[in-house]
Amino acid sequence: MKKKLMVIAVALMCMLPITQVHAKDTEKKTFTVGMECNYAPFNWSQVDPSDSAVQLQDGGYCDGYDVAIAQKIADKLNRELIIKKMSWDGLEPALQGNIIDAVIAGMTDTAERRERVAFTKPYYKSDMVMIVRKDSPLSKAHTLKDFTGKTVMGQLNTLYDTVIDQVPEVKHAKALEDYPAMVMQLNKGLVDAITAELPVAAGIVSTNKELTYTEFEKGKGFNVDLTDTSVSIAVNKDNEKLKNDIQKVLNGISEKERKKMMDAAITRIPSGNLELSDNLLVSAGQILQKYGPLFINGIKSTLILAFSGTLLGLLIGLQVGAIKAIKVDKRDPLLLKIGKRILSFILSVYIEVFRGTPMMVQGAFIFYLVRDWVAWSPFTAGIVVITINTGAYMAEIVRSGIQSVDIGQTEAARSLGMTNLQTMRHIIIPQAIRNSFPSICNEFVVNIKDSSVLNVIAVTELFYQAKSVAGSLYAFVPTYFVVALIYLCLTFPTTRILGLIEKRMNKTSGYKEGQ
Repeated sequence: MKKKLMVIAVALMCMLPITQVHAKDTEKKTFTVGMECNYAPFNWSQVDPSDSAVQLQDGGYCDGYDVAIAQKIADKLNRELIIKKMSWDGLEPALQGNIIDAVIAGMTDTAERRERVAFTKPYYKSDMVMIVRKDSPLSKAHTLKDFTGKTVMGQLNTLYDTVIDQVPEVKHAKALEDYPAMVMQLNKGLVDAITAELPVAAGIVSTNKELTYTEFEKGKGFNVDLTDTSVSIAVNKDNEKLKNDIQKVLNGISEKERKKMMDAAITRIPSGNLELSDNLLVSAGQILQKYGPLFINGIKSTLILAFSGTLLGLLIGLQVGAIKAIKVDKRDPLLLKIGKRILSFILSVYIEVFRGTPMMVQGAFIFYLVRDWVAWSPFTAGIVVITINTGAYMAEIVRSGIQSVDIGQTEAARSLGMTNLQTMRHIIIPQAIRNSFPSICNEFVVNIKDSSVLNVIAVTELFYQAKSVAGSLYAFVPTYFVVALIYLCLTFPTTRILGLIEKRMNKTSGYKEGQ
């Protein structure tokens, strides 16, 4: 059994897309830009190619104003443009870890961010507006006082959240990470308004006909500096040359040309070409039909992550669980007793740390820590993180399985002259795996769902593809209804198939015991 598992594990490791450290010497110079690809009209994901879109390495294309700016910079610098799709929270760490060269994602230059990264001068200047429902009296509001006592929401970790306190007697709603979720809150009447910059508001109302946005009269809106409503390009603080090169390119793009590029991006937003039905099932079908390839790519990544992580984690769990099950014998030499206790302590720390901390934190920590020495891909790092995390859980599962085996079988094996290693390998471990099979299978199902947290290190699995679609269409409910059905279609048949395998194993075991 263990030999077969090892062969499969080695085969999986050979297929991992590990980045070669010395490959950079022969590759053409690239300009790697990080963005969410779900923040229309600045950036969004789409299935079909176009003259303005850039193909993503994990499938699909990214388009928008940010992509157009990035392409101009790459062309002027004579570099090949590469877009890396990642979560908002992962952009700065990726920049600091030299995974990307720049962040072009509608990011505002703030004093807090300037402590971590360097910024160019703004590449787009906008106005701050409020998005409200059309049937609300606030649709005719033009001053901050008109929003007195209202519930207002902004985007997490942005200026659009911090300025809300300028509204008199405001009920400051808890900030959310992305606009699709915020739009849903507004549509459901949970908030009265959400803050946004004008281009984003235009993109949102283009696909949400029941919403509109209000612009403030001069001097009666939010008290912010011009730089606060502008967006800049972020680069690593140690890369002053790249920052200057990018700034030279930006200096050559006039304000008139930038406005023209933004207007063109707004007209290309996918939501403008897809009229979603009011019926949930119909709209879900429309989304699945248009963005099917993105979901399929996400499914592939999710299944590979879950399967390989569970299998490799089981191999770790077998070793750790077997060692943890070994007891300190009074007859052991002193050094052996000390060695067993030290090893048991180390393994206990490993188990407690990886069972007691979120996988998202583990992913970010391991990926960026190891990348200082090894230029590995986010997908490879994702498999390693799931493997180590699963190994900690599998160790306890295997240990419990070993303890469930009748002690008499160990004694019988010893009476036949078998060593402890032979007993564990041929007698105990096979039965422990069979006894623990339901729990082992459950780990696979859990990993299918938990792999979604790895988007923090730019692993574009199923859930992150869904976020990209939701950000392109600003259609939260039907998009996540689709992804919920997909997860159900992945986990339900899996649990049923594994249940049948378990029954077959039990029948086979019962037959042998009856002979």
